[in-house]
Amino acid sequence: MIELRQLSLQLGNFSLKDINLAIDSGEFFVLLGPTGTGKTVLLESIAGLKPLTKGNIIINGKDLSEKRPEERNISICYQDLALFPHMQVKDNIKYGLRFKKDGKSSRFHKNYETLVELLEIEHILERYPVYLSGGEKQRVALARALIVEPDILLLDEPLSALDAGIKETIEAELKKLHQKLKTTTIMVTHDFREAYYLASSLGIIKDGAIMQTGSKEEIFNQPVSLFVAQFVGMKNLIQLSTLRCHEFSELLGDKTMSDRTEKFAYLGVRPENITIANEKVEKDYSFKGVIKDIRNNGIFMQIDIVVKEMTFLSYLTTNHFLELNLYEGKEVFLGFDSSNSCIITAEQNNSSL
Repeated sequence: MIELRQLSLQLGNFSLKDINLAIDSGEFFVLLGPTGTGKTVLLESIAGLKPLTKGNIIINGKDLSEKRPEERNISICYQDLALFPHMQVKDNIKYGLRFKKDGKSSRFHKNYETLVELLEIEHILERYPVYLSGGEKQRVALARALIVEPDILLLDEPLSALDAGIKETIEAELKKLHQKLKTTTIMVTHDFREAYYLASSLGIIKDGAIMQTGSKEEIFNQPVSLFVAQFVGMKNLIQLSTLRCHEFSELLGDKTMSDRTEKFAYLGVRPENITIANEKVEKDYSFKGVIKDIRNNGIFMQIDIVVKEMTFLSYLTTNHFLELNLYEGKEVFLGFDSSNSCIITAEQNNSSL
């Protein structure tokens, strides 16, 4: 298990601010956030590559805050992979073992054989990095990071430079590796699809501060701030008036009307969770509206529906769109369930994209 307690550091004008985070052993934690918001700096502070201003890094019950990087048993894998060009693949993989007191033990030799087999790199062991493809380099970098049996594996956008086809292959192999080895992993990425596929839990960071952590479902369906909602693609953010508060009273709970208008600012629901039909839908919330706009993004159809001066966005597959015979100006029904929607309070809505 890794715990970050009040972790802070200052780098010029940028700072990490009182980061508190707990990640269970064996978990695959993915950190998301805008460019320049501190994702890589946080990884490097955990690895001991950036000095802390204050705070503690606890790994498996031990405070490693003052330990040198080589004393933390943490592996970090960067986007550029940083393979040694003068070493063959087999020597690149084994490089970290020279810093282990028992690096020549049979245990690590078995690790080597296991990783070579799992990553399917037997045929490139005698090659030099210059003769490897991007996907092969990534496999080698992962093997090098994992052979030393790290307590924590840190991945800094490791797949961002790969072509789409090979990227999906490496993602699958990375997931298989994690399921097999159960190494506690923290990965930084900008790719939401990648995060959703790999992560067991997620964190959102902005301007050096953790905005929200939780399961994938919590982050994507129950964001706690307008920033997080916008960042994770919750396109429907309906600002609530007194009338709209009345319509969504079940979600708001037992607050008074004044509380609702002052404290509850937005109703949030993802476009993929909104159902469109030609007849009334059996959902917790159902409305009749008029189609305002239709867009085809090449993968699915985006439908804007106006309901009582509110505009909802829904995503439909092309087949479903054709089955419903939808067109601009047509009256339709839409609906969604309480479990697929959330209320974002004014107190939490302190920043936006």
